Amino acid sequence: MDDAEGTAATPYAEAIGPLPVLRDPTTHAPAWERKTSRMGVADSAAHALFRGVDPISPGTIFAKQMDRLPHALVPSLADLSSSITVVRRRREVGYFRRFSSFSEAFHDPVPATPSALELVLPPPYLLPPDGEEPPAPYLTKARDARQGLTGYLVGWHQGEYSSCPLALRGQYYVKAPQWWPDYEVPYGVMAEPPLVLTYAREELRRGDPAAWSVFRAEWAVSTAVALLQAYDERRVVLLYPPRLRDWIRSVGATNIAADARGEPDDEVEGKLLALLRLLDELPHTPAFVERLTNRAPSRRDRAGWVSVILEVGREGSRALVDEDLAPYELPYSTAVTEARLAVPNPWGAAVARRRHLVRFPGGGDVPSSPGGSGRL
Repeated sequence: MDDAEGTAATPYAEAIGPLPVLRDPTTHAPAWERKTSRMGVADSAAHALFRGVDPISPGTIFAKQMDRLPHALVPSLADLSSSITVVRRRREVGYFRRFSSFSEAFHDPVPATPSALELVLPPPYLLPPDGEEPPAPYLTKARDARQGLTGYLVGWHQGEYSSCPLALRGQYYVKAPQWWPDYEVPYGVMAEPPLVLTYAREELRRGDPAAWSVFRAEWAVSTAVALLQAYDERRVVLLYPPRLRDWIRSVGATNIAADARGEPDDEVEGKLLALLRLLDELPHTPAFVERLTNRAPSRRDRAGWVSVILEVGREGSRALVDEDLAPYELPYSTAVTEARLAVPNPWGAAVARRRHLVRFPGGGDVPSSPGGSGRL
């Protein structure tokens, strides 16, 4: 298999031998021996990670990672990363070589905001399913690993992470920066961690400005793609924090929505901008989060999205809230406003009842006259 510029990669089982089977310990050591015999692998950071986490049985730790990579490919030496010695899936062939070229030409500090110039892979970014996507639980576990004061940025393939003692994680994984909470996605969002985290983990750990520039741009694209997919599949808008939305806008909706020729897709671009505009209009307060949570208390992800619909008019696409979240006055869809007219608003009725409560001395609903009871 070759990418557009001729970087060859072959299926792991064909080039090296069968992948280790996690539930069959007899396959771990033979697979590990085959791995360590490959050229350029013995001194890799990936090799050091497996030995560091479990110096007695590194093959078992290796199996935990490879169990998540049934589509693994063996790259050419030109595309071999020290951070991971395989290519996870076909669409990532050639990535590390492209990143290396970008890094060699990058001599500036990390820009104030990300841009499309720091994207290693060209468009398209909205790709159809190819059967090699990571299962949702892997993405959820990667997000969980990023949380808290001791969170680390972990790839979805890194099944060995949970086996690494807390005291050793700082030696092998990228610590989540202090600013990370301002750019995190809500629970349940299926946004893939940036590719640079997989293939240039060591560069990120060293604070390499080229790697971090790519990281920010790729995260903006990945989260924008997740935002669009969530609307297409579920008709919801994901409640992204303001600074993450700024990163998406900085990279550019035109660039994110581009096709394989680099030409913008006006429909996709309009949809993305409409969703971002609606997010600007929604309140981001604890009270609003509580309002959403109360709609489905048993769903942990309910606080992270709002049902929406896109309406297209003369001025383009506009995203509107498609569920009644009274007492919040939001840009609601026609369906919600019509339903409000057809059914008495319980919030309005409560206000009306309150107006007739006895509130004045003497028991009346008007102030008492001097010396009188206030009753007619």
